[in-house]
Amino acid sequence: MSLVGFGLSSLVTDFKFLFLTFGLIAGCGQAMALTGSMVVAGYYFKERTGMATGIVTSGSGVSLFVFPHLTQYLIDTYTLQETFLLLGAIGFHSVICGALMRPTQFEIKSNFCTIRKDAKRTSAEKMKVSSKFGSLISLPYMLLLISSTALGAALSTVYLFLPHFFKQSGSSPKEIGVSLSFMGVGGFISRILLGFLTNSTDATILLGSTFGIVGIATLFLNNLASVGSRIAYSTIFGLYTGGCWTLQHAILVEIVGLSKLSTGYGINMLLCGIGYLTGPPLLELMVMSFNDEYYVFVCAAVMLFLTSLTGFAIRLVVKKSISSQSFTDERVARDTDIKQELIESTNLRQFESTIDTREAEQLISWTETEL
Repeated sequence: MSLVGFGLSSLVTDFKFLFLTFGLIAGCGQAMALTGSMVVAGYYFKERTGMATGIVTSGSGVSLFVFPHLTQYLIDTYTLQETFLLLGAIGFHSVICGALMRPTQFEIKSNFCTIRKDAKRTSAEKMKVSSKFGSLISLPYMLLLISSTALGAALSTVYLFLPHFFKQSGSSPKEIGVSLSFMGVGGFISRILLGFLTNSTDATILLGSTFGIVGIATLFLNNLASVGSRIAYSTIFGLYTGGCWTLQHAILVEIVGLSKLSTGYGINMLLCGIGYLTGPPLLELMVMSFNDEYYVFVCAAVMLFLTSLTGFAIRLVVKKSISSQSFTDERVARDTDIKQELIESTNLRQFESTIDTREAEQLISWTETEL
């Protein structure tokens, strides 16, 4: 699908049609490839999901570092139309990777059990919609969707407006390219580092902390006067935001489980895409009255703070649910012990009553014999 989108983009002569060929068709193809690979990683690595996801998504950080320079080289060497074809051919190599992916035993058994349950489902059970969706309508999952929407709006706003902001601040095109490249380097390191940290640290705490820090750094963007400081910000931004997909994937596994991972991750990425699409124009409309591009980044920082707060809120809700569940389990266990004691006590009384009855019958029989 991505190859078709890039191929059609090479034939387009009106810029408006690129919204369909490049933005929609090629974009949907790449999004589905990313979602599929993330879900497969979750199925195969159930115990160390964060680490596996971090390694898988590190390729995106490398691409962010390499492809801006490669794309510019292809445009300078060939034409824009030929560049579309070459990029589509490069992306088409992911088909080989997808052909090597196979469903795990867990996925096969899960699908088989779902088919059997659907076949045996009665009309009364079909009305229980809430039990079917379960964790997909839970409060932690809703908070994660809010976090993803705010995250998409913030990231797309920074990515879109940062080059022009640096240009207005006096940076040359080469300096802007170097800054964006360091953003990719930071993202590469972040994906692997946070993936390993999720094995020892709660992913929601990492999500809240990292985006809180990068939100604070974004507020000081107007004070970056030197090239070094701008490169430093780009590196920090990539370092603290690059691992967001790793953290979200680990949180999703904890909230919805593996059985609903594909559906949960798809909905999550959909909301993130809506944030990417609507964030920049909406935030720009909000700050047009200020006549200062810096306030766009202030709004982006607010979105980053919202992402941070929802991350901490997920931790509090999940922790409360775990405590409540532990209390319930303890109470159930205690009630079970009490019931067992009552059963044993009842059985003992019945046994004693049976013994007394037998002794009385034996005494009567002995008396009758003596008489």
